[in-house]
Amino acid sequence: MKFRAARPSDVGDVDALILPIFEKGEAPALLPRGVRAAVERVRRELGKAKLYTAATHVGGERGLPAWLVIVEAGDPKEWSVERARNVAAAGVKSLWRSTAKKAAVVLHADGIGAERAARATVEGAIYAMWRPEAHRSAAADRKLPPLASVALVTSEKADLRDAIRRGEAVGDAVNVARRMANEPANKMTPTLVAEEAKAIAKEHGVEIDVLDRERCRTLGMHSYLSVAQGSHEPPRFIVMRYRGRGGRGYDIAFVGKGITFDSGGISIKPADGMHHMKADMTGAASVIAAIGAVARLGTKANVLAVAPCTENLPGGGATKPGDVFTSMSGRTVEVINTDAEGRLVLVDGVTYAQREGARRVVDVATLTGAIQIALGNHFTGLFGRPEGFVAEVRDAATSAGDRVWPMPLTDEYREEIRSDIADIANSAGREGGAIKGAAFIDAVVEDGTEWAHLDIASTYWSDKDRPQSPKGPQGPAVRTLIELAARAARE
Repeated sequence: MKFRAARPSDVGDVDALILPIFEKGEAPALLPRGVRAAVERVRRELGKAKLYTAATHVGGERGLPAWLVIVEAGDPKEWSVERARNVAAAGVKSLWRSTAKKAAVVLHADGIGAERAARATVEGAIYAMWRPEAHRSAAADRKLPPLASVALVTSEKADLRDAIRRGEAVGDAVNVARRMANEPANKMTPTLVAEEAKAIAKEHGVEIDVLDRERCRTLGMHSYLSVAQGSHEPPRFIVMRYRGRGGRGYDIAFVGKGITFDSGGISIKPADGMHHMKADMTGAASVIAAIGAVARLGTKANVLAVAPCTENLPGGGATKPGDVFTSMSGRTVEVINTDAEGRLVLVDGVTYAQREGARRVVDVATLTGAIQIALGNHFTGLFGRPEGFVAEVRDAATSAGDRVWPMPLTDEYREEIRSDIADIANSAGREGGAIKGAAFIDAVVEDGTEWAHLDIASTYWSDKDRPQSPKGPQGPAVRTLIELAARAARE
């Protein structure tokens, strides 16, 4: 799907026209008179509607496109990048099952500027072109329109080429993460995640190294390997390196939890909802997709991405509650609950990143159900230190369009994860569970390392349709990681 800037006079040359309409608002004055009249007519038919409701007029009268889509945009004073993104997505979603090949979206740039409006619109259109029914046999179940091009209609003279390029890279990366997380566990094993990463690395010029069990054992990653003991699928520790500025060192490192299926191990999960655990590798998918986009954009920063991947299954060789292992950092860990496995792989992932020289590390993980209890399904939990770096990550996330909320992490919680027989225990009761999970990872963060932990267990999946996506995997944190790399380049 190709994007381009267009003039208002071009709207007669598309199959579908999408535009925001505000409370008590009129059709944008930049549109031709006949189009404005049709918009007003559809507006009257729609009446008062919920935010992002799309009304479609199917006509094709002279001078009008075959589909005229108006999307409720609410109060114009509350217009934002997020609303621009959602309006575009809602409009494109309304064309599902249509035969539209060429669409146009009218940009509303008030308060955000044409460039940011354009980038958000491109992202939203791309998000709306993803569906989860990858394995249905009937082609008729595919709902997407055959959109080949989307024009961004504006009367301003701004150069939108860079905004379009960035919107395409970010939008495609989020959809890559969604696609990977949506795959069933038998079609997205650790080995297949590595193959996906290799394909992305090859396409965008990223170095990649995939460590097998023996190499990980040699490096002392016994915490990570303890999770893999019960599965017949071999673990794969994926390392991707992008050197956008050249030279030594890394400006930032991304570490993503890659549990390609989480049964809970010996501490097995309840059956209800366990099928969602195919997406327990969303963190790995996010960092793999993000570094691909960072490279695609030619970002002038050195970025490291680490994705420790394995299954977590019960079996004759599986880790047992009470077992003790030595992590790559040298700290010993007591496994109280084998279903608290994400932190076991992350401590070795974070340590590996530090050994590579990274002094800014962001990890992304579907770590705890407790964060969902704390925040619901609309915010990702943000932990870390020092406070200045946490604030920077929060600002980057907000700018990129991800919603995060800072959580406490103090010595009281660090004390609670102390083990009676080892250095740290991977479980210490349900109270404050998300904080204790973060405290476990924090135990291997070295002095001088700026670290942030994004617990996406609250946002990685939605059981409801949303303006930007159907129910299913959401692709959280990808935009944040790309924005952090861009900021590192500017620094």
